[in-house]
Amino acid sequence: MNLEKELKQLEDIAKKLESDELPLDEAITLFEKGIALATSIRAALNEAKIRIETVVESARDSFTIEPLDVE
Repeated sequence: MNLEKELKQLEDIAKKLESDELPLDEAITLFEKGIALATSIRAALNEAKIRIETVVESARDSFTIEPLDVE
């Protein structure tokens, strides 16, 4: 599953858990699913961060930063 779908599912679960009319068993099941999704999302974000850091580090000497002339 992709990150965007997981984030949407987690949002939906959070909204359902905020409902006052949710039976306890269903709330616990949704909470468990939410924790699993949050764990998966965190792992995907950490992986993306590592990939970005690797790309930035490998390109570090390839580019120079120059001041922007704004007139």
